Amino acid sequence: MSASREASVPLTRWQYFTKNLYRNAANETQFIYNKVIYEKSEALQDIERRSGRINAVLLLLLLLMFLLAGRYHNIYLVVFYLVAVIVGEAARLLMLPKDIKAHLKDTGYRER
Repeated sequence: MSASREASVPLTRWQYFTKNLYRNAANETQFIYNKVIYEKSEALQDIERRSGRINAVLLLLLLLMFLLAGRYHNIYLVVFYLVAVIVGEAARLLMLPKDIKAHLKDTGYRER
C-alpha cells in the first residue's frame, strides 16, 4: 500500500495484520505506519509471539497436507487442510486487539 493511501486510511486490525503478514513481527519492538515510527506495547508483542506459534503450526499443517495428499491423492484431505489453515489465519487476525493504536506509542520519529 502506498504512503498516500496509508495517510487516508485509519490503522485497523486488518491493516496491521497485512503489513506484518510476511515477517516475524514478534522480533520487532517498533512498527512503521504512514512514515511514523511507533513503539509496540508489551501486550501487543505477547500477542505477536503467540501468533508466531500459531503460524508455525499452520506451516507444519501445510507440509503435512502436501506429504499426505501426494501419497493418498484425496482432494478432501487437501480441502480439509486448506480450511484448517484459513481458520488458523482468521484466528491470528482475531487475536489482535480491535484498537491497534491503543497499543502503539508514537516515538516522535519519522521515517525518511
